[in-house]
Amino acid sequence: MFLAVKEPGDSEKKDENLELHLSNARQIAWNPDDRWVIYSDLHMGNGGRYDDFARNSEMFNSTLEDFYLPGGYKLILNGDVEELQKFTWRQIFSQWKTTTYRLFDQFAEEDRLFKTVGNHDSRLILDLRESHPYRMDTVLEMTGLDFPVLFYHGHQVSEFYMKYSDISRIGVRYFAMPLGIMNRSVAHHSRRRHHLERKIYEYSRQESLISVIGHTHRPLFESLSKAEALRFRIEYLLTRYREASASQKAKIEEEINDLKTELVDWRRRKRRRELQSGLYAEDDVPLPCVFNSGTVVGKRGMTCLEFFKGRVRLVHWYGHDDAAKFGPGSEKHSLRGGSVRRRQLRQAKLSYIMDSLRLLS
Repeated sequence: MFLAVKEPGDSEKKDENLELHLSNARQIAWNPDDRWVIYSDLHMGNGGRYDDFARNSEMFNSTLEDFYLPGGYKLILNGDVEELQKFTWRQIFSQWKTTTYRLFDQFAEEDRLFKTVGNHDSRLILDLRESHPYRMDTVLEMTGLDFPVLFYHGHQVSEFYMKYSDISRIGVRYFAMPLGIMNRSVAHHSRRRHHLERKIYEYSRQESLISVIGHTHRPLFESLSKAEALRFRIEYLLTRYREASASQKAKIEEEINDLKTELVDWRRRKRRRELQSGLYAEDDVPLPCVFNSGTVVGKRGMTCLEFFKGRVRLVHWYGHDDAAKFGPGSEKHSLRGGSVRRRQLRQAKLSYIMDSLRLLS
């Protein structure tokens, strides 16, 4: 299924655990006219105080109903859709049946819904395979491009999440949540998150494929975090500045100032370790082989990935009242849930990504 880059006998050890879990992929054909949106990590609950989805649920439902559904997009829900660590399927479905699941039904009726499982909703594929309203897969493989594009949650790289999910569920539901103890997942641990992302990056690089994941709640584009992407953009603008015309220099200066402000704000809110460490070794040319759609339960809105007209885009949706926090470059949309803003954070042509894998591997 995969195109190997390394020759037998290479010193790098292949992640056999990850390879095993990705070996039974459901194939979906790439069509350049198709539109795709990828969301992950909804963590839908019972609507109460411990339901992380509740905060952004209205915004999420509005983007589906008023933007992606009428826009002809196909929807990939890439794991941890239901929060079964804290709640039962009956509680979750009862709370969101007439809102979120109604929208999922509309995508499914038109054969536009694809759903993978994560570590927080893996029991669905084990216990509810027959009664669950939608087909569930562990991994999807988009075929028809130069290299495979795999959609999977990302927890498969961790032996802990694969083996001890049930024990974790018991601890969270019956001990941590009743006692008000915060569940510290991988999304809250910078080192664990970076370790997991790096393992997926190394495997994707070795096998010459693109991994689209969730799990860590951290948006990644072309294997770069937001801070890394900002610095790369600043460096690129600096190379253009000297030969630019006066009017172009003014625009470049304005963009660099905006990027500097955004990077300083990111440094204040994130640990410095995350700013200093990439997914790749320092002597490697970074390959654009890992993308992460982020999460729906972010405190400052939600992020997703879009495949549209031969391009892949990282998009941030957030409340209209937060517009001043994120600077220029956003579009205002009046959805049924109120006015929200949609900001395109990164964009690249799929042809560029495929060429990069071919030439830099």
